[in-house]
Amino acid sequence: MDQVKLILETYQRTNSIKSTARQLGMSKNTVRSYLRKLEVEQAPIKEVLALEEDDAIKLMYSQEEKASMDRAVILKSKMEYFIKELRRVGVTKYLLWQEYRIEYPLGYGYSQFCEHLKREIGRRDLTISMDHKPGEMMQADFAGSKLCWVDADSGEVHPCEVLVAVMPHSQYTFAIATPSQKTADFIHGLNMIFLFFGRLPQGILSDNFKSYVIKADKYDPEFNQLCVQLAAHYHLDLSSTRVRKPKDKGSVENMVKTTYTRIYAPIRNEIYHSLEALNKGILTQTVKHNAEPYQKRQGSRLEIFQLYEFPVMQELPSDMFELKRMTKSKVRRDYHVFIGEEKNYYSVPYQYVGKNTMVIYTSTVVEVYLDNQRIAIHERLPHRNAYRHQTKDQHMPTNHMEWKKARGFNAAYFLAQADKIGPATRWAIQHVLLSRIHEPQSYNSCQGIFRLGEKYSTSRLELACLRCQTVDKTSYSMLQRILLLNLDQVADTQTELFDLPSHDNIRGPEAYQ
Repeated sequence: MDQVKLILETYQRTNSIKSTARQLGMSKNTVRSYLRKLEVEQAPIKEVLALEEDDAIKLMYSQEEKASMDRAVILKSKMEYFIKELRRVGVTKYLLWQEYRIEYPLGYGYSQFCEHLKREIGRRDLTISMDHKPGEMMQADFAGSKLCWVDADSGEVHPCEVLVAVMPHSQYTFAIATPSQKTADFIHGLNMIFLFFGRLPQGILSDNFKSYVIKADKYDPEFNQLCVQLAAHYHLDLSSTRVRKPKDKGSVENMVKTTYTRIYAPIRNEIYHSLEALNKGILTQTVKHNAEPYQKRQGSRLEIFQLYEFPVMQELPSDMFELKRMTKSKVRRDYHVFIGEEKNYYSVPYQYVGKNTMVIYTSTVVEVYLDNQRIAIHERLPHRNAYRHQTKDQHMPTNHMEWKKARGFNAAYFLAQADKIGPATRWAIQHVLLSRIHEPQSYNSCQGIFRLGEKYSTSRLELACLRCQTVDKTSYSMLQRILLLNLDQVADTQTELFDLPSHDNIRGPEAYQ
């Protein structure tokens, strides 16, 4: 009625339908329709302007128009309920309209119901909530500006990409720094995002960068094969934006700008000495951002996410997606395969030297296949670009195994083996170990002594060592000669071996009185 009275007041002042319409920005027919109603009712404009609102409504509106006004009031009173219910699983506008018509049979039709609902949502700035169903599509993108960390030893600055993800319905956000935009880093970032959310969305929407989309197409884009594997593992749908249409993922585009203010700015004066430390700083600011109240809505991103999105999202599987890479490698003469990406070597059974194999590796495991059969499996070396070898004993030929054993010997090993034979053998081994300035140089002699035990028996070796112990001197050569000449079998050999024979030309102690 305020608008009607304004029309009448303006007409009363200008006395022109055309001028009234121009001043109020409406059609001349609208002004003319109200003037005709006054003519029918034979009511002067001055008297109508003096009436109370209820009396003016009775005068100016018919029963049908009054009913329409009542419908508008009723619908407006229920808007809060409708908007809240639309966030729930399975609730549609058509379902709400059916319930509305059951309660108010004379209410608006479906098209008018949707139109009023759309206007109310627009008035409240709730377009995001209506355009994006809870938990349906996660939007992700790399920020245009980078962050960095500084090596504490060398002072080298390492720039990092920042992957930002958002659930559009609640605007719940996560950000993580990665070394690059390469597929492996992108997939690692997605895994961290899913762990932060604690649940999985129904799909991922992102830009057409090469780590995600191989061939952009408006209707049928071709996605990176590793991203397809990730989607299959998590049961997700992959979607990409149209080329040069950033508004297709407007939520994450806006969130990247917010990230600069809420995350980049607070840590701008901090110096981080590792990627892990940088991500801890980012996480701290991200948690604060999600807990901040909305500027134009009730609640916070965290509250809305937990209330409407988390319950309808998919549960995480028991194991996260593991990036698998494949490469071909010929088995080298040292029975190892070489992984060019990380520049390390892994052993396979020596019988496969010269064969062409397929190597499949993740961040933790390396598997080697020949003709679709796995011939070796290793834990992946933690050091990259190090040209290191990882060798399993069972892959080595016998002579290489013996060599390795020799390199792994120590004094305790040889003494323990000598104890199994006897105390004289232990004495002999200990004597040989102490005979060299550098102990490892005596290991071959020790091995040779034990080989004599294998050849002549351990009992004869013990007797030979006992024979040497009487003169407090021994070596591998002495023991070998004793056993070869069967001197260990002679009952009393000390006089024969070491006592001087009696002879007239040999002077005795008396000659030195």
